[in-house]
Amino acid sequence: MNILVTGANGFIGKNLIAELKNQGYNNIFEFNRDTEFELLSEYCKKADFVFHLAGVNRPKNTSEFMDGNFTFTKQLLSELK
Repeated sequence: MNILVTGANGFIGKNLIAELKNQGYNNIFEFNRDTEFELLSEYCKKADFVFHLAGVNRPKNTSEFMDGNFTFTKQLLSELK
């Protein structure tokens, strides 16, 4: 199974990936804010399952919240569609 994990560098993402590997899952696509955005499309095409954990938790302003949460989720869903 190919698994996509967004927010892979966060606390939950890192621990989830560690446990998935402990359970024998090896095809894990890790996506975080430092990953080249073009890879999202490739990962979405190959993914059988998605853990969407990416998000802005403590934004400095409303636009940062909208870009990091709403806009990214919208882009992710568009790629998966």
